[in-house]
Amino acid sequence: MTVKDLKAELEFYDDDAEVIFNFDDSSVEVDSWTEDKYGFHTVSIDVELEPTFMSEFRGDFRIELGVKGDKTE
Repeated sequence: MTVKDLKAELEFYDDDAEVIFNFDDSSVEVDSWTEDKYGFHTVSIDVELEPTFMSEFRGDFRIELGVKGDKTE
């Protein structure tokens, strides 16, 4: 799924909903991460990610990310 496809998917949801990205893969090392004054994190990793699961959750839109091409599941 490309960024364009993901944006098109998100257009169907409420503008007030937050988009929550969840990434949990212990085999990927984080290059760097920062936290802003509101507690939001920005993470830099050197892998290509793709959505593995998308759903609405308590009024927000949840996207789970996995390593692109990783077929270990």
